[in-house]
Amino acid sequence: MLSRSRKARRVRWLMAGIAGLSTMGLLTGCLPAEAKGPAAKEIDPAIAEALQGEGNVQFASVGDLEQDIQANLMTEVVNELGGDAEVLQGATTETMAAMAKGQPVVSMVFWRWQMPEIWDKYVEEEGTIVELGTADYPGEEGWYVPTYVIEGDAARGIKPACPELPDWEALNKCVEVFSTAKSGDKGQYMSGAESWAFAYGDPQRIENLGLDYEMVFAGSEAALYADLTRAYEQGEPWLGLMWRPNYMTQKYDLTRVEFPEYTEECWGDTYACQWPETIIYQLASTVIEEDHPTVWNLARNYNLNNEQLQDMQSLVIDEGLSPQEAVELWMDDNRDVWTGWV
Repeated sequence: MLSRSRKARRVRWLMAGIAGLSTMGLLTGCLPAEAKGPAAKEIDPAIAEALQGEGNVQFASVGDLEQDIQANLMTEVVNELGGDAEVLQGATTETMAAMAKGQPVVSMVFWRWQMPEIWDKYVEEEGTIVELGTADYPGEEGWYVPTYVIEGDAARGIKPACPELPDWEALNKCVEVFSTAKSGDKGQYMSGAESWAFAYGDPQRIENLGLDYEMVFAGSEAALYADLTRAYEQGEPWLGLMWRPNYMTQKYDLTRVEFPEYTEECWGDTYACQWPETIIYQLASTVIEEDHPTVWNLARNYNLNNEQLQDMQSLVIDEGLSPQEAVELWMDDNRDVWTGWV
């Protein structure tokens, strides 16, 4: 992992270089000797001076893998360029409140429909949080099953267990297919942490669509992934919460259950409908644009695509790296990508 001493040496090197270049009247040059790729040569060393002058910034994460990776990525990029950044862990309500109070916080991932009240209050009414941009990829959530549950998999010797899916009305015909020791004589729908239930309305969805299913909680995102992995690798039926972008929906062939079409009247009330399609926003405190323009521009230029995100997710899920370790390894191999954001 990138140690504090390594970061300190990097900052001292950059600042010394700036001093020397300033003396000669030159403010363009290369990154340190280990920098690779054509884009690395185009970075202005004055970036380090600007970042140091702007001071500490924080990148928010609520602890899910998508946000953890992107918060760590932007933190490491800023630090690698000579700035001072850290990850701010906390619930969305907490990190957004800190952002609205003028704390220098950036969120690279915000699913607006999940918490419209935050957007309405801080972005629309108060103007204390501003939109940086949007992700290059859309978001999608819902109830998913392995596609082999519907179509079977001859190569694995798996027969279709519930062929009328993904039509949601087939769920009650397949209760026995999805029943487990935890759900008893009902079908099992697996979610992550119990605290997620309020955001998705699954208890209401089950009740208002008359589904003979029991909601079971894995306990965390990692445990949800582990439960899906176990079932998929063994070729067993599985029904649970999943979303895109997500490495699991890329790694495995999954199909989303088709609930009745989403409406604003349904969502937040009966939830007897599909999840809304979503744009993934990037937000920042107003002080970022005002007092941290270098970070603001860096975040505005940020354009991580879905494939790049999944590369880092794979390092965490399959290789056992921490999000920070995965980010550092990816940055070493893709220096031309992130230096291009400068």
